[in-house]
Amino acid sequence: MTVEISEVHIDLIRRYGQAIVHIRQLATHRHLGLALGAGISQAAGLPSWTRLLEGISARMKELNIEGRDLAQESAPIQAQILFSRFRQYIESQPSFADIEASHREAVVGVRWRDLLREVLYEGVATPDELLVRHGYTEALAALAYSTPIVVTYNFDDLLEHALSKSPRKPNGTVGYFPAWGSSFVVQENRPVVYHPNGYLPFYAIDRYSEQLILTEQSLSDQIIDSAMGSYSLLLDYYSKTTCLFLGFSLTDPALRSMLRQSVRRSPGTVHYYIRYCDGYLPPKGERAETIDTNFDLFNMVTLYLNGEEIKALLELVAQVDGDSFNDACVRAGMPTTYLHYITGPVSVGKTSIISRLQGIEIVDEWLKPRDPLIAKPSIDLTDEERTRVDKWILEQLRLKNARYEHAQLGLHVMDRAPLDAFAFPPYGEPQKKAQDLYDYACAGASGKPHHFCPGKLIILSGRPYDLLTRQVWRGRSGSEGYVADQQAALLAVYNAPNAGRTFHVDTTGLPVEVVIKKVLRVMHLEPYEQFDFSLRLKHYLSGAK
Repeated sequence: MTVEISEVHIDLIRRYGQAIVHIRQLATHRHLGLALGAGISQAAGLPSWTRLLEGISARMKELNIEGRDLAQESAPIQAQILFSRFRQYIESQPSFADIEASHREAVVGVRWRDLLREVLYEGVATPDELLVRHGYTEALAALAYSTPIVVTYNFDDLLEHALSKSPRKPNGTVGYFPAWGSSFVVQENRPVVYHPNGYLPFYAIDRYSEQLILTEQSLSDQIIDSAMGSYSLLLDYYSKTTCLFLGFSLTDPALRSMLRQSVRRSPGTVHYYIRYCDGYLPPKGERAETIDTNFDLFNMVTLYLNGEEIKALLELVAQVDGDSFNDACVRAGMPTTYLHYITGPVSVGKTSIISRLQGIEIVDEWLKPRDPLIAKPSIDLTDEERTRVDKWILEQLRLKNARYEHAQLGLHVMDRAPLDAFAFPPYGEPQKKAQDLYDYACAGASGKPHHFCPGKLIILSGRPYDLLTRQVWRGRSGSEGYVADQQAALLAVYNAPNAGRTFHVDTTGLPVEVVIKKVLRVMHLEPYEQFDFSLRLKHYLSGAK
């Protein structure tokens, strides 16, 4: 399907350019996760939890199964009571006594599922009707084919039918593999559609789950089982995979608990959450509070979208070809690569933090095995050793800058920034350092310089005593004064408002998990404002200090 870029697509990129680029980056490499909530099914006219319970209650009245009004009870309690009434009704039938005792529980379960299926798909003649009603299942299926696992908390098989109709469906397969329970196995050439709450397909002949998570007992047991490790594969998935959450209200206690566990296990994983707001966009202040809360609790970046915009988002990340996407970003005035630099004094935790960031392209501090002299404090180097170290570092800077010059679409993070050399001794010759950086790191001596790529600059700082202690634990020498001087010099190097904004994260007294959260907040919630390293380098080339 060819997607025509509209003003809806362009406006969406202007509002959420970095998020869209990141989601597309992950989907392109099949590193994205997808999680679907009740809103997806309701968009096709399938019942909400409340409507489902109302339908079950109505069917039971037709069977003369009566009881007190349950309107004041919570939905899980309502479901629990309705199931108990239904069980009593089945067990009271004369033919029930003829059933083998060991089979009776299964019979009750099957008839309960049959009742749920009738209510779930009431008024639906064929699954194709649901696809027509929905509006963007083709785009949703296209994205699902770019993910190894789709987690859907819905009972229905709406997505499965969309996958079976997709032009991306591989030959020789139905196009998906349904799974449920506490575990699943990734498939080679098709997405696993995992139903942690159970699976109830349209056609009764298809495979379905033995259990449906609907009643208070089943929901409570699911939370307990999750805490005891039964859903460890799903927790591991959320912990290691950046996911797009679509169709959720984030009120499910089991999901909230699992998301909190995943954040604590892997604080470097960020998710994207679509907050549906058709016909009503909350005030800016309310949106800001929700954005902060979701990020603090779940590492979620919140995007406010209506139905038309959700379709446009899915098209941008899964159906629009590369040239058209790049052109759309040009029309929107937004980049397709988001370059970040994380720097700071020695032992402030740069590499430890970067190593725990998930779903982002990383450029390491060094691209080749480091020269052993790198670990020696600059003030202790001989002239010959310093020349050797400087030459090696300048080569590394040139190689790292080339990585950013040729960076593909997406989010990228580099360990250290191009002008960090000015924060290391000797301090009295900035113009010479600047010339060396220009001639060798930027290849200016060739006559065709490659200027340092601008990007968002995040500077970490800490208490010099703490940084020195980390140095000692790593078996390195130094002094508190040396670390303090280096940190002060580094902050001074990048204190250049004319070159662009910098983002400062103070790590003093904070565990690494909190620092990671602060860094991610800068990366994903602060505006993408670049620091111009080449402009700052010109300042030093001019002889200024």
